[in-house]
Amino acid sequence: MQRNRTAQTILTYWPAAVPFWVPFLLYLVTLAPTVYNLDSAELTTAAATGGIVRATGYPLYLVLGWFWSKLPLGDVGFRLNLFSAFCGAATIWLADRSMRRLGLERWARWGALGLLMAAPFFWAMSVIAEVYALHAMLVGALILALLRWREQPTAARLFWPALILAVSAGNHAATVLLVPGTALFLLLTQPRFLQQPRNYLAVGGALLIGGAIFLYLPLRALAAPAFNYAGTYDAAGNFRPVDLTSFSGFLWLVTGRSFSGQMWGYTLQETPAQWLGFLRQLIEAFFVVGIIPGLVGMVTLWRRDPRLSVFLGLTFLLHTTFYVHYRVVDKNTMFLPSYLIWAFWLANGYAPLLNWLRAEGPDQRRLLQLGQLAILLAVGGSLFWNFGRVDQSDDWSTREQSEAIMAEIEPNAVVFGWWDVVPGLQYLQLVEGQRQDVLIINRFLISGDDMEQFILTEAGNRPIYINNPPLSLIQVMDVEEEDYLFRLHPISQTDLVSEGGS
Repeated sequence: MQRNRTAQTILTYWPAAVPFWVPFLLYLVTLAPTVYNLDSAELTTAAATGGIVRATGYPLYLVLGWFWSKLPLGDVGFRLNLFSAFCGAATIWLADRSMRRLGLERWARWGALGLLMAAPFFWAMSVIAEVYALHAMLVGALILALLRWREQPTAARLFWPALILAVSAGNHAATVLLVPGTALFLLLTQPRFLQQPRNYLAVGGALLIGGAIFLYLPLRALAAPAFNYAGTYDAAGNFRPVDLTSFSGFLWLVTGRSFSGQMWGYTLQETPAQWLGFLRQLIEAFFVVGIIPGLVGMVTLWRRDPRLSVFLGLTFLLHTTFYVHYRVVDKNTMFLPSYLIWAFWLANGYAPLLNWLRAEGPDQRRLLQLGQLAILLAVGGSLFWNFGRVDQSDDWSTREQSEAIMAEIEPNAVVFGWWDVVPGLQYLQLVEGQRQDVLIINRFLISGDDMEQFILTEAGNRPIYINNPPLSLIQVMDVEEEDYLFRLHPISQTDLVSEGGS
């Protein structure tokens, strides 16, 4: 009897568990084993130490990341990577829940979500510490919350999508791109929405509670954290933080004003190539086979559920358009919400095809089995094709490079470097307590003139290291190349005399 009850429980709940555990185990197998490079190391260090990152602040990620950094698993870098794996898997699970509410059958749902799970950039952002998997998870949660509200449009249920939007803004400023579609969905579903005072109370309360996450920024700024990227260094090597307790300083950080020059950064002549680049990326993400069914699903969903189609279509258009025109080198990692929405369209494209193949008769049943096999092979092919491209399970390079640099630099040294060097060093110093004697400065946070003035002043007093020294320093200093960095020495009077004599 007990065995039968256990078996019945497994049969009842396994379909709900598969959409989370399959992607989570996939991401776990391919997870970066320790601190990763560039922005990932910056976010990891800030989250683990209660620090502050550059625009747009990402307070929700930093708060959640602080809790994840306390897990008794691996090192801190591994734990923050694991957080992304959880968020990526949770995105798939939330999307499956939403698709079930739309009445989509299992093969359609899992076929579409399997391709999303294996999409190169979605997968890649789920195996390293980054904000994008969390953002995708919150978009998935918003869709589910809106569908729940539509089933029973009460103020109590309206509270949840409003809360998700508010806390999501604390993770990524791109949340603003979700607002127009959400507002239209609410108004189209319940035209008298604006006439009900309870709705204003629900939304206002949710925004107030969710928006409280932004208090992290001024509160942590008051604590003067050791890791702070909201500010600049002067020519004396002193850090001048932005005053995040002031309205202007706070607004400067959360609106990403320091990156305003990259927004809409392409000329009209450059724009078509950017759109073609996104199209190629979308085709690659859904392994080619998911494009035509996705277009079919777009039309099918419009006929069946125009209100949801307005939300998905407008959100896809706004998000894609903004990032296509965003002139940064890593923008390919920022389209995860667009991929998520395409997966909804793809599932709606698979569904009518499978229903047609399910018609009565032995021939159609065989065709149905072939259709299901084709969906399965598409997911398997995408997994096989992309596995080696995104697998980070053997990537110890950031830790190895950072430890080697820490070992080679002399006591009391100053290190100047870009993103490929400095965040990893700061992780070792601030998270793991290595080389507290070293001053590490990201060149992003100091002007070229101030950096050169500092180096020329301090080179005779303490060891100075830099990656990629500018020509102006090479001309006035003795530059010694080491394994990873360049050591800068002041030119002695003897050298100056000999150079003058020659």
